[in-house]
Amino acid sequence: MKWVLFTGTWKLANKKVESDVRQAVREVLERGDGVLTGGTTGVDYYAMDETIKLNPSATHLRIIIPASLESYIDDCDRNWCLAPITKSDVKSLSDLLYKIKEVNPTSILEMPHTIITQEHYNLRNEQEVMYANEVMAFQVNDSTGTQHTIDKATEAGIPVALHKKYSIQ
Repeated sequence: MKWVLFTGTWKLANKKVESDVRQAVREVLERGDGVLTGGTTGVDYYAMDETIKLNPSATHLRIIIPASLESYIDDCDRNWCLAPITKSDVKSLSDLLYKIKEVNPTSILEMPHTIITQEHYNLRNEQEVMYANEVMAFQVNDSTGTQHTIDKATEAGIPVALHKKYSIQ
């Protein structure tokens, strides 16, 4: 089984981005491969949500987060609730991650950090690339974070099988 990294915006998305991500997840799972994400809102959330619907045992899902799940959710709750991300978005993410951990604890790879900085998120992105065999990128408004992951994958010789670009106001 190959692991396909889904990377993209965590802040700004729309129905088109969501639809494209969910369709790509279905295609990856139909060919027997696995979905790899960084466990955020936006693209990662859509990928995780679609995967758990189609693979309820989460055997084809890997999520890399920069800290323990508890510390990660606490960081999301304290630092992410700025427009357009809402408390409801963070709650939905938290609920989904805890559900996945309950179903298959090995699906979530928790890095050993307790206080999370941007550096830790960058390290998480590099871990994602290390585990990936392929990348599917959903880049909104030339997001630098998504581009960083694409660049790291390209440097590592990992194919970027899909790179969709969106412009959202």
